[in-house]
Amino acid sequence: MNIPRIIVSGTQSGVGKTSVTLALMAAFKKVGIKVQPFKVGPDYIDPSYHQLVTEKPSHNLDTWLLTKEKVQWLFQKESHNCELAIIEGVMGLYDGFGSCEETASTQEIAKLLNCPIVLVIDAKKMARSAAALILGFKSFDPALKIGGVILNKVGSLRHYQILKEAVETYTQIPVLGGIPSNLKIHVPERHLGLLTASENKEFKELLNALTDLIRPDPEKNNPGINLDAILKIAKETEPLPKVKSPSIEFNNNNLKSVKIGIAKDKAFSFYYQANLDLLERCGAKLITFSPLETKELPEGLSALYFGGGFPEIYAQELQNNLYLKKQIKNLIADGLPVYAECGGYMYLTEAIQDLEGKTYEMVGAIPGKITMTKKLQNFGYKQGKSIHPNILHDKETMVRGHEFHYSKMEVLDSHFSYELTDRKTGKKQFEGIQKNNLLASYLHLHFLTNPEWAQNFVKAAKKYSENLSLKKETAKV
Repeated sequence: MNIPRIIVSGTQSGVGKTSVTLALMAAFKKVGIKVQPFKVGPDYIDPSYHQLVTEKPSHNLDTWLLTKEKVQWLFQKESHNCELAIIEGVMGLYDGFGSCEETASTQEIAKLLNCPIVLVIDAKKMARSAAALILGFKSFDPALKIGGVILNKVGSLRHYQILKEAVETYTQIPVLGGIPSNLKIHVPERHLGLLTASENKEFKELLNALTDLIRPDPEKNNPGINLDAILKIAKETEPLPKVKSPSIEFNNNNLKSVKIGIAKDKAFSFYYQANLDLLERCGAKLITFSPLETKELPEGLSALYFGGGFPEIYAQELQNNLYLKKQIKNLIADGLPVYAECGGYMYLTEAIQDLEGKTYEMVGAIPGKITMTKKLQNFGYKQGKSIHPNILHDKETMVRGHEFHYSKMEVLDSHFSYELTDRKTGKKQFEGIQKNNLLASYLHLHFLTNPEWAQNFVKAAKKYSENLSLKKETAKV
């Protein structure tokens, strides 16, 4: 398959990788090129910005959550109709799961997809040393192709020319452009990273500012970025051998009528697009609702899916939506299949206590209270097994996922959903809750890891719908 493609990577986090990625996506889209976005790793927030810019869902490429074959298949499946695939890397180019392995790194994805790298560096207060830095990145893994470099935070056009000459002379890697240090462009952040795109009210202004990065402007000491050179690098990539579709064929007979409610608003926005796609492929019709604003659930729902997000930021509004909370609690008690991750898990507990000690009442379907802390409570890849059969898994199904949260749960019910092992430390932990048709935990799952999870969820919804219809028929007799 001939897919023009690049990966935007950095020497480390914080060098402007996301800003450059968004600027390139916006600029190419503006000139009429069909851009398909991707993100290396498990992050949810960067893909939300990709989607706003390109108007296409961004997909996560993660070689720890998924097999290499599934990553290749997902990339080819989503890129087959685009004119340019732009992949945003994770952290620094060589940063991944371990100190001496490339698993889950941008490096690994670049080699897996035979993809050239556009390397972003922070060139502030540097001259010839920039060439030494880039030469180190080039020689660290000769199998990689660094197609070009973008110099961020250059002090002046003169500074840019010095850097450009040094880099190109010593590394033979072309400099594709630069960004001046006096441009005050900042994507707002909070403890889990950037603000989500839906929360960023100044996004249009931010996007205009990012697009301005592309155009040379001597008055602002902006060298600009050479789009033609980047597109040429992307188009010169070798065709990829077509990867066979994973074995994810489903029997969708009589499942088309199943409706699953998806909680989606400023408080809940963390969903892997592949999860939603797989649910639809299994026959589900996805109906979005807002726990912040929806006063009553849409009619005819046979299951609910609560993704992650920031319920603690919107705890007051969530607390005030009394009828919806009561409705959700009653439906869970009646056996409605409900799957919740992280922020969704927090919302279904009895209460959330913020950093100031103020408590907000939540749904109350899960015994216990959430307490926000200033310290990161859990972060990283997890693997383990399900303890009991549930709406996604059979008993002792092996799972892989990702956690990242500052809150902690006061456990009042020991009917845990998972026994997990930290991928780095080997430390074991019991996680989440599984009760009746409710499955909730801090763990984020990617359904493409095992597509049967999506199918099982839809089957549980179908069974609930059939039982509900039977009860109604019986009541008429």
